[in-house]
Amino acid sequence: MLAFLEFLQDYEMVCYYLLGLAALWYLFRFVSAQVRLINAKFGLEREILQSQRNGAAGRLLLLALGAAAVFLSIRYGLPEAQKAEALRNNAGAASLPTATPTPTPFILFNVDVSGCVNPKATILRPKPADTVTGDTEVRIVADIPDFAYFVLELGRPDEPDVWVILFTGNLVDDSSQGTPSATEGLHLPATAEEPFSWIWDSSTVLPGVYHLRLTVVAADQDFPPPCVIPIQVLAPPLG
Repeated sequence: MLAFLEFLQDYEMVCYYLLGLAALWYLFRFVSAQVRLINAKFGLEREILQSQRNGAAGRLLLLALGAAAVFLSIRYGLPEAQKAEALRNNAGAASLPTATPTPTPFILFNVDVSGCVNPKATILRPKPADTVTGDTEVRIVADIPDFAYFVLELGRPDEPDVWVILFTGNLVDDSSQGTPSATEGLHLPATAEEPFSWIWDSSTVLPGVYHLRLTVVAADQDFPPPCVIPIQVLAPPLG
């Protein structure tokens, strides 16, 4: 029914045009029969002309009703049919089981990951193009000669020069022991055998695509190329 009413709406003027042509034809026949009836003298002739006149009048009435039906169907019937269709669609969607959302696949170009091939200064986890949500383990290696400190930063592809520090770790001199020790109980430098692991709450940022960057700095402020990887942060599951 909805498709038929939409068809009428698309061809409304065509319908009126055709109905108007038919109405003009039967109006001509009505007037012609009426004129001839006035001048008719014989009873049989008058009966035939009256029948022709009445038939033309009846068809004129039917054409007028058809035009009214087209007008009312488009102006009143179509909106009601559209509302009913929308209610059926909403009811059908509500009855469907809720599907588990899956992350949208993404491909990032122009991300230089060459710095991550250095086994002494690299991000082990997450992997490039991983999807993360909520509490996320970040595991790194920071074991360059004369290691001083490392910095973990987060950035967005649309702001390549803006980075936010997530975590930094460094060695300080412990005067009581006379040997270097790690701040906050960290074992630094972090070797491949004993990498540094940190839990990052990714729900603190909006869902989207980000770049995670690790920079490992030596005591003389020299450092190898940073390790930059793309990741996708998902919203934590509801409930």
